Amino acid sequence: MNMNKKAFNKKILKIITTVVIIALVFVVIKGVFFNPPDIGKFKNIDYQNQYNQAYDAVLKLAPPDETYDIQTSFGVVRVYSWGNSNGIPVFLLPGHSSGAPMWIDNINDFSKENKVYAIDALGDAGKSRQEVPLKDMNDVNTYIKEVMDKLALDKVNLVGHSFGGGYAANFALACPEKINTLVLLEPAFALNYPSGSVMFWATVSSMGFLPKSIRDYGLSKISNEDVSNISSDDPLAKMISIGSSGFKTELPTPKVLNEKDIRLFDMPVYVAVADNSLITTDKTIESAELFPKGSVKVYKNTTHSLPMEVSEELTNDLNKFWGK
Repeated sequence: MNMNKKAFNKKILKIITTVVIIALVFVVIKGVFFNPPDIGKFKNIDYQNQYNQAYDAVLKLAPPDETYDIQTSFGVVRVYSWGNSNGIPVFLLPGHSSGAPMWIDNINDFSKENKVYAIDALGDAGKSRQEVPLKDMNDVNTYIKEVMDKLALDKVNLVGHSFGGGYAANFALACPEKINTLVLLEPAFALNYPSGSVMFWATVSSMGFLPKSIRDYGLSKISNEDVSNISSDDPLAKMISIGSSGFKTELPTPKVLNEKDIRLFDMPVYVAVADNSLITTDKTIESAELFPKGSVKVYKNTTHSLPMEVSEELTNDLNKFWGK
């Protein structure tokens, strides 16, 4: 069964978007006010089992051709691959709390013309196993490069969604020799900070000591839905929801690139922005237009969950972009 052909419930997409935003903001708050980074881990075995069950159910919809566990300086990184093209491969970095299966809507079409690799990020929900804390973006860039090197990937078409987009942009700035093209899908923090209102209501929603009614109100202000009354049996929605609530994330926040940084990018860059996003803003588009070889597209009637909402249109656009 191809999830591209499945009508994805709009309310479920809002749930996914909301829990990811809460998790993103919590990472920033934690990095500013709390202890130095530690090892990311599930809060208990029940959360891990629930997450793995949903994860495996999603991955079965497009079983990988190969599975790798790559030892890096910071832990063992789980990697999957699809397709057998001899061209420059596509390398996917997932959004926050998502893991490699978040790309399930895109994998079948991406892999028709490309060899595709997808990883579970260290320090976040997934089947990678972190062993050493990630102190900053230099550490993140190091382990990603080690994965590519051990897979003998000289150059890649790098793609990142949300937090993964922030990491992809920072990695491309630090290691441009590894990048053929760069794709940023609703990138978090790469080109702008979230708006003040989103930061405020996400902070309110993440404060466990507040009454539930106030926290739920904060969620509704972000999603425009009473998310506390919405449930879903969709495995992808379950996976991301459990990953957000049941995993103790330990991630550095991506650096927001300034104009000088952006002007240094010599590879083709494609930036996809949702017109109803709570993460990207007009500033995202303004910054994206500064890439020397950049292309920007605003996708209509979409949210931060853009890769899931317009998978067919996005895949067609990216295959054309890579084909150039």
